[in-house]
Amino acid sequence: MARAKSISRRGRQAGFTLIEAVVSLMLLAVMSVMSYQAVEVILGTNERSRGQLEDESQLHRAWQVISRDIMHLRPRVFADGLGGTERAYLTDPSDFGVRFSRGGGPMVRSNPTGISRIEYRLNSDNQLERLSWPITASSLTSEGTRLILLSNVDEVEIEQLSRDNNFSPDWPPLNQRHHVLSLPKMIRITIIQENGSETSRLLPGLAFDPNPNTGSIGPSGPEGGSGSAAGADPRSRGDEK
Repeated sequence: MARAKSISRRGRQAGFTLIEAVVSLMLLAVMSVMSYQAVEVILGTNERSRGQLEDESQLHRAWQVISRDIMHLRPRVFADGLGGTERAYLTDPSDFGVRFSRGGGPMVRSNPTGISRIEYRLNSDNQLERLSWPITASSLTSEGTRLILLSNVDEVEIEQLSRDNNFSPDWPPLNQRHHVLSLPKMIRITIIQENGSETSRLLPGLAFDPNPNTGSIGPSGPEGGSGSAAGADPRSRGDEK
């Protein structure tokens, strides 16, 4: 009899009580919630890091395109499609931003000179976009080729170094007379994004400033050729795309 009672008592002690089972389930639930939160934090951090990398890559690409365009500035006027011409380099912060002639393009039958017209503007969706037209088209009669360079842009500031060594948002600068082929020698561009980040580049332009009356370049420069509306290319380096 005593042995039977001993065996029965051991059998009852081998299991879990209801309280122990409830406590175990509560601990398991708490650990599950904590694990889920940790995984959620890790996934969120990873997503933000991926988004930041994509934004940085897009910004880097935008600066590459802008720098390459500025490097190929050309003193060439552009037909506006209405019987008139536009300056080789022109800004209008209230309308489009900046528009200029660019060389270094492919020399094809439709555009044998390789010259194109480039425009940078901030559109209504807060995107920095680049538009381009071949020499045979007009920015007033054709929409051009559109390329979105950067999204979530709050403001783009474009400033040109004037003759008095001051940066001006206008080209030609106010209260200064410039030939239609004149180009700024330095260009400072600042991109301000909606997240508050700000990047700026100081890009070398082309020191091409013909006399506004005669079209000559300096006292001994040639008249009519390099400084006339024909606009010969003063750059000696080869055009690379």
